[in-house]
Amino acid sequence: MFEMLLGHLVGDYLLQNDWMALEKGKHNGMGWFKCTVHCVLYTIAVCTLMGLWNAAWVLAVFFSHFVVDKFGIPDMYLRAVNGRSIHGFLTHPENGEYSAHICLRGGFTAVVYAVCDNTMHLLLMFISWKILYT
Repeated sequence: MFEMLLGHLVGDYLLQNDWMALEKGKHNGMGWFKCTVHCVLYTIAVCTLMGLWNAAWVLAVFFSHFVVDKFGIPDMYLRAVNGRSIHGFLTHPENGEYSAHICLRGGFTAVVYAVCDNTMHLLLMFISWKILYT
C-alpha cells in the first residue's frame, strides 16, 4: 500500500505541471487532452511503483483518476456538503477586496480541497485494488 501512496504522490505532484493542472477540467479539446496526458503519466507512476501492470489495474487507476480530475468531483462534493469549495472562494470574494484574512482563507480552502482530492483518488484506487486482488 505504501507503493500506491508513493505512486499517487509522484503522479499527481511531481509529474503534473501547470500546463496540465490549470486546464484539465475544461470541457474543450485541449482540456480533455491535458487531462488524458496527466492521467497517463499518473497511471505510469502508480503502476511502476507498485510493480503491477495487468490491464484491469491499469484501467482502474487511469479511469478512477480521470473521472475525479476531469469532472471536478472534489469541488462538487465540497459544494454539496457546504464545505470549503474552491469554486465558492474564487467566485465570491468578500467586498471585492483581497485582505490578509481572505488570502488565509483561500490558503486553507486550497488545503481542504487538496486533502479531499487526494482522499478520493486514494480511496478509489484502494477499493479497486481490493476488488481486483482480494
